[in-house]
Amino acid sequence: MGYSLLSINHNLPALNLHRSIQQSSWHFGKSMEKLASGLAINHASDDPAGLVISEKMRTRIASLNQEIENVSNQINKYNTADSSLMQMRSQLTEMRSLAVAAANEGTIDEGMRRAYQSEMDNLAGSYNRIRNTASFGSQALLDGSEGSVAAASEIPAQDLSTAENAGKAIERIDEEIQRLDSTLSNVGAYQKHDLQRTLSNLRVEHQNLTAAESTIRDVDYAAEFTNLLKNQIMFSAGVSLLAHAGFASNSLLSLFE
Repeated sequence: MGYSLLSINHNLPALNLHRSIQQSSWHFGKSMEKLASGLAINHASDDPAGLVISEKMRTRIASLNQEIENVSNQINKYNTADSSLMQMRSQLTEMRSLAVAAANEGTIDEGMRRAYQSEMDNLAGSYNRIRNTASFGSQALLDGSEGSVAAASEIPAQDLSTAENAGKAIERIDEEIQRLDSTLSNVGAYQKHDLQRTLSNLRVEHQNLTAAESTIRDVDYAAEFTNLLKNQIMFSAGVSLLAHAGFASNSLLSLFE
C-alpha cells in the first residue's frame, strides 16, 4: 500500500501545481496567438510538416494568380482584336452594298456614281486604318507582325466608275469578306477553346488549392476558443489551489507544538 511522504524540504504538490500553471499559461497564450492571427500555424514549431506543405501550396497559389492574370490579359488582347475585326467586317458589308448600287447602271447618274466612289474611298481608308493601327498597348494586333493576333490584309481602292468595274469590285470585296470571316472564326475559336478553357481550369485549381491550404493553415475558431476557455479555467484553478499547496508542510509544524 503506498503512502505520501510528509516533507518540508520539497513541496511536491506545489511544484506540480506550478508546472501545471505554466503549461496552462503557455497553452492559453498559444490559443490567444492563433485567435488573434487567424492561423493555426504561426511558427514552424506549431506544425513542422503542415507548415512545409502549406508553404508549398502558397507558392503554387501565387504562381496561379500570375498565370490567371497573364491569361486574362491575353483574353483582353483578343477581345480588342475581335472588336477591331468586327468593325472591319461591318465596313466590308457597307462597301459591298455601295458596289452593288454602283453596278446598277440604269438607275444612277454620274453625280450618284461620284458620291458612291467617294464613300467607297472613305470606307476603304477607314478599313485599312483600323487594320494598321489596332493595338493592345504598344503591340500591333492585325498586321501579322510578331505577337499580333491575326494577319489581316489591306483592301485596295475599289473603282466604281462604271457598272463593269463595280461588278469586279463586288468580286474582290467578296473574296476579302471570305478571308476576314476565316480570321474572325480563328480568333473566336482560340478565345473559346484555348484561352477561356485555360482560364477556367486555372481558377478551379486556384480555388481547390486555396481551400486545401486553408484547411491546414487557418485556425478553427470554434475549437480554438474552446481550448482558450479550458486553459483559462485550468490556469485560474491552478493559481487558486497554489494558495493551499503548503497545507501538508504546515500540518508537520503542528507536531512540534
